[in-house]
Amino acid sequence: MTRIINIFRRNLLKKLIALIVAFFMWVFVMDDQDPAINGSYVVPLTMSNVPYEYLAVCDIKTVQLETRAARSKFVKYDSNAFRVYANLDGLEEGDHQISPQVVMPQGFELIETRPTTINVKLDPLIERQMPAEFIVKGSIASDAVITDTRKSMEFVTVVGPKSFVDKVARVYGTVKLSDNSSSFEMQVPMNAVDENDNVISRVRVVPSVITISFDIESGLKKRIIPVVPELSVAEGWEISKITVEPSQMEISGAESVINSIVTLKTVAFTVQTGQRFFKGTLKLVVPEGVNVPEHEVTVSAEVTRKPVMKDNN
Repeated sequence: MTRIINIFRRNLLKKLIALIVAFFMWVFVMDDQDPAINGSYVVPLTMSNVPYEYLAVCDIKTVQLETRAARSKFVKYDSNAFRVYANLDGLEEGDHQISPQVVMPQGFELIETRPTTINVKLDPLIERQMPAEFIVKGSIASDAVITDTRKSMEFVTVVGPKSFVDKVARVYGTVKLSDNSSSFEMQVPMNAVDENDNVISRVRVVPSVITISFDIESGLKKRIIPVVPELSVAEGWEISKITVEPSQMEISGAESVINSIVTLKTVAFTVQTGQRFFKGTLKLVVPEGVNVPEHEVTVSAEVTRKPVMKDNN
């Protein structure tokens, strides 16, 4: 044992110097064989600590990382080894500029992130009830008529960030008819759109699909019936010389419905007092299950004061 210790102690200084020189030679060789180089990674951006009942809206989906490390590190690691996130802890509703946070494997030096800051909007999640509308395209068979239409729900709920829900002007589904001659039902997807009929992203319609049923009766019957305007005036005035254009209209529908209709009336309208001549467009009151070529007519009339009866006594 003593002999072994003496071997280590003999020329100890020279041995230490040789060891140090060997270490630096190893560093020099490794630096030459595995030099530090620059490289970049494109990493998905994630949101961290998003406040409850808020949505983080950000147009930036990825961040480019400019890094420096030994060449062997770039061979060993791909972009999945990196994480880039925006820390939203403690932030409130509105727009924020945030520097992305980066987590890297050991041995990497971060030089730069592109972009250096990201714009994030914290938008509260809200709900809004809206009527479920339908657009009908196509037509049923020429000898059939729709006698009734039913929806599984009259209203839907639009859920999403407030700034996007506020843009929703209507929610509707499209029903495509194709010469149908018998009753049917179909599942119709619902779309939330803005005033220009563009579908709004980042909102959800609940339920997303509504069932609509059509009752169709074959054996279409047609009749021509007169149009009757419903005009009235204030007390002391009277209406005369009433004309309607068109004065008659062809209606069509199921025989059981058409046989009971004698006239088509307009909506009730009261002519203003003092108006000597009236001319306007009035809507027709069309019974359910009846088809008409037009839903409005032009009505004109003269308005005169009633003669006052004098008492000769």
